[in-house]
Amino acid sequence: MFRETYTIVLKYFRNNLIDVLEEMPWLGRLSWLQFVVYILAVVSHTGGVLERMAVGADMVQLSGDLSATLVLWQVTVLYVQIYVNRKLIRNLILNLGSKWSSDDYLSPEMVEVKQQSVKSIYKWITYFYKVLTVFMHLYFCLPLSAAAVKHFVLKEEFALATIYKLKVPFKYEDNFLMYWIVYMMDYGVLYNTGFLITSDLLLVNVSMNHLRTLFIILQDDLKSIVHSASEPFESTATSRLKEILPKHANLLQLMVELSEAFGAIFLIHLAFFSGTMCFFGFAARVHCSPESIKNLLASSFILICIYSCCSCGQYLTDASLDVANAAYEGSWQLMSHEYRICILFIILRSQKAYYIKSTSFTDISLQSFTKILNVTWSFLSLITKVYEE
Repeated sequence: MFRETYTIVLKYFRNNLIDVLEEMPWLGRLSWLQFVVYILAVVSHTGGVLERMAVGADMVQLSGDLSATLVLWQVTVLYVQIYVNRKLIRNLILNLGSKWSSDDYLSPEMVEVKQQSVKSIYKWITYFYKVLTVFMHLYFCLPLSAAAVKHFVLKEEFALATIYKLKVPFKYEDNFLMYWIVYMMDYGVLYNTGFLITSDLLLVNVSMNHLRTLFIILQDDLKSIVHSASEPFESTATSRLKEILPKHANLLQLMVELSEAFGAIFLIHLAFFSGTMCFFGFAARVHCSPESIKNLLASSFILICIYSCCSCGQYLTDASLDVANAAYEGSWQLMSHEYRICILFIILRSQKAYYIKSTSFTDISLQSFTKILNVTWSFLSLITKVYEE
């Protein structure tokens, strides 16, 4: 199921005309179309925010539109970064696949661990996408259905309005057909936005989960060597340790490649998420309406993905550090000098905590997630205080 975990995520990249694995070369030549669509959406939503500000809308009234506009700016920047990094992501996936151990060479316990790891991440991603799909359709279809019932069944006179204010070069508020076309276009853009903005984080989750599994398998190999090492089998144990050394180095190199492929992408999420969550949270806190609660739930999907990403990053770092503990077990002090040198190399490599880095000063870890929440809460408290005064 190694390939299936990537297939389910990369499908949503292809829906945005980004073919990471280059299975459909023609698709890559159309990526600029999707980028233009996002640019037009950003211009339209930004214009809508400015128009509402011009007529005197306050911060509570603008919170939803501001958050949606920030999300569109975020996905536009993300789209460019993903397109630029697509070859790095492809190479990382291929390199991980080449290191993915065959079950034939694993102990029954490690086969179970490996299969359970892949099944759990696949199940989590599948359920997440199902919930997100239902939520997105309900989020956009319910207001449109309510407007259709009022217009065609109840024959009521009311202002036709999209969920978020749009600035377009024609009037659509007094014609239901034009309103429906504009609504569906915005629906399609924001639907793709929701999936792209979560799929890149889920792709990081999948990669870190698989790499962590490889470190756990390496630990088991080390334990089997050090526990079985004794004077009659010392040369065999030393030879097996020499085979472990390049494997360990390759896994650490994959952590570096993971940082290079996804570090900038995670940084973009950090830069925009606090603002998005802050405006939605502000509206829910000051004016607790069903609409503001619905928007807050929408932003929570990104929060869940960021938490999952940070927790996977922490587990991966812990797994890389545990290699040193696995190497230290056993009576290495009674073995030959060559054997002890091999053990020393493994321990020295593993003693330094390797984190997946989004920048030179930010790691993908649970500590970073705590910082994100602290910054978001600080922004929310500041905006609330300014508004109340």
